[in-house]
Amino acid sequence: MLEVNYAGLRLKNPIIVASATPSMSLDGLKKANDSGAGAVVIKSVVFPKKYLKNMEYVEGRPAGLKPSPRFLLLNQGETYNSSLTDKRAYFTLFRVGEPYLKPDEAAEMIERGKKDIDIPIIGSVAGAVDDYEEWKKLARIMEDSGADAIELNLHCIPVVKYTNSKIVRAVRQAVAIPVIAKLMCAWENPESIGPELEKAGASAITAVGTFGMPVMELDVETPRILLQPSYYGAGGPWLRPVGLAFVSKLAKVVKIPISGVTGVVSWQDAVKYILVGATTVQVCAAIYAKGYKVLGEITQGIKEFMERKGYEKIQDLKGFLQKDILPREHLEYDPPIRALVDEDLCNGCGDCRESCFFEAITVEDDLARIEAERCDGCGLCVSICPLRAITMRKV
Repeated sequence: MLEVNYAGLRLKNPIIVASATPSMSLDGLKKANDSGAGAVVIKSVVFPKKYLKNMEYVEGRPAGLKPSPRFLLLNQGETYNSSLTDKRAYFTLFRVGEPYLKPDEAAEMIERGKKDIDIPIIGSVAGAVDDYEEWKKLARIMEDSGADAIELNLHCIPVVKYTNSKIVRAVRQAVAIPVIAKLMCAWENPESIGPELEKAGASAITAVGTFGMPVMELDVETPRILLQPSYYGAGGPWLRPVGLAFVSKLAKVVKIPISGVTGVVSWQDAVKYILVGATTVQVCAAIYAKGYKVLGEITQGIKEFMERKGYEKIQDLKGFLQKDILPREHLEYDPPIRALVDEDLCNGCGDCRESCFFEAITVEDDLARIEAERCDGCGLCVSICPLRAITMRKV
């Protein structure tokens, strides 16, 4: 029911552990396997050398300036409430000083992993911005160690603003195993870069990572900078709408499979990516928040959903909503849409009135009333209403 073919790899299900700290050790690979993942991408491998002036691979972690976390989850002001995550609320995962693997470490881990686990192991590599030979060397090390495929972490070292398809072409010529391009620039046009990567020889595309978006967060009471006093990467379900749009645009212009990444915390999130064209999804922040067990929860949730809806195979879902996605210029503008109050549900709290920019809502006798001529049809009141007493209708 859940089997997929991803870049030539046969996966028992479409759930892949993304390249991050949870996949940087043999123990992590085993936990991914035992928890039900279909495949795992190891933490990115880099060469320990200087790349730019004053920038080099360093031992240890940047935690010495103050006793502060390097990983942080937030979903309730400056704190984290796990019960909100269980209710599928958005959260943000902050990461600073996440370690990379050295080539020899990664090679040994893959070699041992191939003996101990039965899911595909995908090697992840990150080379210098303009050193194609380095990318090829890293890729060959992954291939020689037994990796089933290679994912190119195209944020590069130290970081780039736009994807360089020449890296894909260079690695494709150097190895025989599948080469997957992981996009890390959410601001790029997927309809342009997708075909370019496909032409360069990419076997699949992972989209879209968040490394290139520097972020920070503050505590105003102290006041202080949370985590370490610098800029760092962030991910989590808050960015999932960006990922969904990116993947849906990619799916329109490429024939190679796509792996959706960013914000997959529940089975519903995974299904969303598949509905807009992804073949697989990658899970990262959810493991930080809920542990490896979330992999099995997502997989089981998809299976139960398919059984409930009568789907026989996961491919029946792939791209199902593509036909419903229209360019903005094809949308109907100024339609006669208005808000409607269900009088049996409304308690006259007035929240909708406070948020109406068009002064279309009044509250009389503990009941919200909407003046149709004033209503713009924006629908903000639908989200604001705590009782879900407002819907949209055509007039």
